[in-house]
Amino acid sequence: RDNWYDARDLSRDDRYQIKSMALIAERARQAFLEHHPIAIDAANRDRIHRTLSLGPLVEVFALDMRSFRGANSENSQRVLDPTSSILGATQLDWLKTRLAASRATWKVIA
Repeated sequence: RDNWYDARDLSRDDRYQIKSMALIAERARQAFLEHHPIAIDAANRDRIHRTLSLGPLVEVFALDMRSFRGANSENSQRVLDPTSSILGATQLDWLKTRLAASRATWKVIA
């Protein structure tokens, strides 16, 4: 049980008209992209992960740990596969490439 939620079942509550979690998640993502002050990549407007250079010593790698993750499950996988991924293959490849290319002394993954 989450420590911030009283565990009531809201699926039958008429005040909440939208029941589709996919639609709710998409609307939340849209609100984030429209109102959060991050630099948007013109080539890929939906991309949240990015790097922030803080001078020659520090580079911050800010990851998106929601958009590419696998679906919720029992988490009983015995081997690593896409259903147990958090970053997704594309973002993980991006991170590895950017880490290898970074010349910063300190590399922070956030």
